[in-house]
Amino acid sequence: MIEGLLIGAGAVVEEHYRPQLRRLEKLGAIKVAGVVDPDETRGRRIAAEFKQARHFSDVGEALSAGSYDLAMVTSPAGLHADHAVAALESGSNVLCEKPMTTTMADADRMNAAADRAGRVLGVAYTRRFYSSFADVAKLVADGDLGDDLQFTYREGGTYGWPVATDAAFRREKSGGGALFDKGVHVLDKLSWVFGEPVVERAFDDSLVGGVETNSILQLAFPRARGTMHVSWEYALNNGLRIWGSAGEVWLDLDEIRTYRRKTPEGWMLVPAKTDWPADMERSGGKRVRPVNYNVCFEVQLIAMLRCIAYGEPFPVTGVQAAGVQAAMEKAYEIAEPMDCPWLSDAEQAAARAKHWKGSQVV
Repeated sequence: MIEGLLIGAGAVVEEHYRPQLRRLEKLGAIKVAGVVDPDETRGRRIAAEFKQARHFSDVGEALSAGSYDLAMVTSPAGLHADHAVAALESGSNVLCEKPMTTTMADADRMNAAADRAGRVLGVAYTRRFYSSFADVAKLVADGDLGDDLQFTYREGGTYGWPVATDAAFRREKSGGGALFDKGVHVLDKLSWVFGEPVVERAFDDSLVGGVETNSILQLAFPRARGTMHVSWEYALNNGLRIWGSAGEVWLDLDEIRTYRRKTPEGWMLVPAKTDWPADMERSGGKRVRPVNYNVCFEVQLIAMLRCIAYGEPFPVTGVQAAGVQAAMEKAYEIAEPMDCPWLSDAEQAAARAKHWKGSQVV
């Protein structure tokens, strides 16, 4: 049986890892042997959810106490690199929560550690298990939408994640705000569909001492050009629209098993077909098209377990995730203040003066 270690016991563990790992442990797919968290109360509470898990206050203590087939790094993003490297050097495979880390240098360090150890470094971009996006990625790859592809991607809503610490709102710990939270998922999905991204311009609304609640990127890919907008502040017309010389599609972010395709007769709702293994049967077994994010999360964990047990490829490796990391780093490097036309001229000027990059609007 695969032995697992949870490094971090915060909100993402409470919301997603804990329930799915409990189910997989009951099915005999994994044994959670340890939970690491410096908050003893929280760490012991999560460890108590599993039959044989011990609580550890730090990663070094946990790695010295035993060996693990899989370390799940769910600590704050600023700690991902140190925790992943330590686990890889101890002989564990690693599934690292998104974002992979906060700097490109750390992403390179993580990938180098995986290479030296001969272990798998996977990154948890759970939306890779949306059947709708998988089908549309194939449409684009097969040329069904033609040439000269363009896109718009918008995803926004009021921030409501039940955080366990304030790390998400401190740039030195999180690396950023809405772009690091929502934007990493968006960039990963767009990279999946279109190829390696190039950030041409970037705009955000972060002031000195904080993180952005809105981020807008102008992007170029080998197969497309377009704009993405992510927000922690307000709802947008959430979805991905792609159009080219031979067709057009619309993906609603809440409909992960369907997408819409424009035909001469009008818009048609298309059921997605891509599915994934839903158990640990080596050949055959059950397959599933996830109906919601929780099922995606379980299927992602199964994919990692199958990667370790059978050598099957994991959808997002550390090398692939480093492309998203590079795009985010470039976006922050060239960030400009967002134009806020709802403000008076004087208020806009004041906001620009307080922008975290000290940039000037072009």
